[in-house]
Amino acid sequence: MDEHRIRHRAYEIWEREGRPEGRRAEHWERACRELRDEDERAKEEGAAPRDPARASADSGAGI
Repeated sequence: MDEHRIRHRAYEIWEREGRPEGRRAEHWERACRELRDEDERAKEEGAAPRDPARASADSGAGI
């Protein structure tokens, strides 16, 4: 799994929970689980796993 995706998701979780201190490992593990579940669902649906960096580049974001 892409470490950048995990880091980004863990950061989102941290922000949603009000930026608590001392829960880095918990947020990292939760991000891993969420992304793994999303990737599995995407495979079941026949789609490629979502890559946020590629999605924004492909959509012309920032132009």
